[in-house]
Amino acid sequence: MIRLLKLQKAVFVIIAGVLSFIAYKIMDANEVKGAIYFEMLAGVLLIVGALWFLYPILFAKKDEDGNAEILTDPTIEIKEDEEEKPAVES
Repeated sequence: MIRLLKLQKAVFVIIAGVLSFIAYKIMDANEVKGAIYFEMLAGVLLIVGALWFLYPILFAKKDEDGNAEILTDPTIEIKEDEEEKPAVES
């Protein structure tokens, strides 16, 4: 599903943010002077990744009814919804 919504880059950015925060914690434990920059980088990456997840919601195309359409891979066939038939009582 992540691949269909084209959100892989957002996932990669969030993973990079988590990894840079882990690097910060290790460097901070060893009292490395530039560790604070890794913490700032982690915060920026997590914010960018979170905003990137909102992109499909904010820029989705609307159909006739005002509902958002999520465009997926055109090679995948999507089964149409069947109309509900009223129940027949005997």
